[in-house]
Amino acid sequence: MGPSSTSDLEGASAPATTAKDNAAQKLLRVLEAVSNPGDAHRLSDLVKETGLAKTSVFRLLSELIDSGYVARRPDGSYAPGRALRLLALKLTAAPDDSDLIGERLRRLQADVHSTIHFALRTGDYATYVEKIEDTAQPIQIASRVGAQIPLHSTAIGKAILAHLPESEVRSYAARTGLHTRTEYTITDVAGLLADGRLVRNRGFSIDDQENEEHIRCMAVPVFDTQQHLIGGIGITTIAPLVPREKLEAYAPLLMTAARDVMTLL
Repeated sequence: MGPSSTSDLEGASAPATTAKDNAAQKLLRVLEAVSNPGDAHRLSDLVKETGLAKTSVFRLLSELIDSGYVARRPDGSYAPGRALRLLALKLTAAPDDSDLIGERLRRLQADVHSTIHFALRTGDYATYVEKIEDTAQPIQIASRVGAQIPLHSTAIGKAILAHLPESEVRSYAARTGLHTRTEYTITDVAGLLADGRLVRNRGFSIDDQENEEHIRCMAVPVFDTQQHLIGGIGITTIAPLVPREKLEAYAPLLMTAARDVMTLL
């Protein structure tokens, strides 16, 4: 969700930028300014640091918030978002420890012999940031790092929705319309809320061919050190090859892996 206040847009704008500034350059300037040291970055601070017009900074912040790279705090200031923090973790880790999260997910993949995904919540979607392919299977999963997936029809998405306030789930449903993906997709708010209660009670979510035919998944949520929900980790299987009972038997392994990833984060 983008910035909710437009009052910051009042007043004079910053000096105009040169014609050489393109959209990517402007986006990077805003991202760099938000990442600068300091406890609070208000819109006026970012305008001064970037030299861009207030309307441009406000629009770019909205895009970065929707993609998870910037977060808007309750006091109206801006800070690096979950996706940016995860990227920084990967880039700044010591060489010997640069792929600790990936290594932990590879161990999980070896235990369950299925494809593993790690995704972060980015607005009304979840975005894959890690994929550990099960190369031994005759059928490969058509997914990729960077791809966005809906929340209401995927295991990772439903694990995320289950741990959001009911009002936020209802708002999500109203914004997206809960589009039908397969004949098994949950397309009404009541069903989504009921599924969320089930997820919280048993500790994991199931996508039983709800997003794609012949694909069955299980997922658990992932929280940061402040217990803020950031995304989820899931096991993806080919439904005809892996019965639901077998998939659900992997739940303890998946939960343990998720706890380990949260420790690394």
